[in-house]
Amino acid sequence: MDAFGRIVVPVDFSPFSKRALRAALRLGRTCGAEVHLVHVVPEYDLPSAFHIRPPDREELEARVSRWAGRAFDDYLRSEGTKGVRLIRVVRYGKPARNICGYATEVGADLILIASHGRSGFQRAVFGSVAEKVLRLAEQPVMIVKGPPEE
Repeated sequence: MDAFGRIVVPVDFSPFSKRALRAALRLGRTCGAEVHLVHVVPEYDLPSAFHIRPPDREELEARVSRWAGRAFDDYLRSEGTKGVRLIRVVRYGKPARNICGYATEVGADLILIASHGRSGFQRAVFGSVAEKVLRLAEQPVMIVKGPPEE
């Protein structure tokens, strides 16, 4: 068995996660691993806070899934994905919990995640998904740091 058979890569379609994607593609190609790209859509309850009738959950998830499919296509267009089996997944809810839950479900050997490098006030307000994944994950976690790639 290869060292890494399944690698989970959280993707938020930012230049930061592109760095993690490229590292996962290189590693996946080297190890012959499947690379699972996971995009988590946070659930907010804003419509009820403003007394707006929210769209039907299934309709909303169908719209988001179509959008995510196009976003994955655009995101991967310029990447060398040949020789790597890619699996694309969209989840809903808390990002860190969904990323770790998915990794456990598929028997991932590694979670490879980008850090946005926030500190101070930004980190206090937005939190750090990478840090939460590091605390919650049952699998090894590799954090890719550095400036975003264009």
